[in-house]
Amino acid sequence: MEELYINGSNERVQIIEKMLTYKISLENSHGDLEEELNKHYNQINKSSTDDLNGFKDVEHISYENPYEAYLITQIKIVEILPPVIAEYIHKLNVGEDIDQVLELFEIDVFHIKRDIYSDLSEWEILLDHITEERISEIICNPKGHGDLILKEIIWIKKYEEKLLKKGK
Repeated sequence: MEELYINGSNERVQIIEKMLTYKISLENSHGDLEEELNKHYNQINKSSTDDLNGFKDVEHISYENPYEAYLITQIKIVEILPPVIAEYIHKLNVGEDIDQVLELFEIDVFHIKRDIYSDLSEWEILLDHITEERISEIICNPKGHGDLILKEIIWIKKYEEKLLKKGK
């Protein structure tokens, strides 16, 4: 068993605490998100189930229903991301380089989100028809589920450009 990095910096402890808080928040939101989606399905007279396999896949969701698309993407994120966060908390606990751990964590988050949002091509096309002013507004002050989806896609595209510039 690896020894925990006891003499960690205050910065390391703060990062671990923030990551742990984020992980717990994601885990705690899972049930609420599924409940919201089930309520949504019941309101539109569709059958609902208790497991994600009963939910529509992201690729079958039209941009015309941003609420449903947002809930499904968030459910997928809260199912995939917590174990990844735990892995990086562990790396910090055993003393791995903070900057390297955070960079690798950010890259993993990018890959997870890119995979989840990759089937929302209609949303990406929509971005091509939005003014820079509106994009700035979406980034700074998203209003509604559609804006939240667009904000994530904007982040993914910008991060992808950043990785391309770095050659990764």
